Amino acid sequence: MAEPRSLQVRYRRRRPSVPAARAKARAVAFDWRLPPHVADSLEWVVTELVTNAVIHGRATRGTYVLVAYHLDDDLLRVEVRDAATGTPNLILSDTLASDLALSGCGLKIVAALSESWGVTQRVIGKTVWAELAMSSKEDEPHDR
Repeated sequence: MAEPRSLQVRYRRRRPSVPAARAKARAVAFDWRLPPHVADSLEWVVTELVTNAVIHGRATRGTYVLVAYHLDDDLLRVEVRDAATGTPNLILSDTLASDLALSGCGLKIVAALSESWGVTQRVIGKTVWAELAMSSKEDEPHDR
């Protein structure tokens, strides 16, 4: 059993923070020697959650977005906390046109790449979290 690891990084709530958070997620994956499939998923999940916090959240000027990473055994939890009001919702659609839209698919990506995800309401703002498994389905033995 590996020792648990944690890290928190704070970003200003503005668009240039998205690529900075994405690069930091990749650096964390490298520093913590995460498997390549987890590193890729982590990069996408952080990008989508920080983008949502920066673009869609309604908060006062000068607020921050906090990205927290927690690695414990075979589970990596990433949390994005902001002071904005509102709750993100996964939009399910039956039409191809809306599935191909450039906006509105971030949480679909998060849901597809993570074992689980959710929203925790805070007194001020919220935390949107996702959990990524260190082992992939391909790594598990198959029954014959």
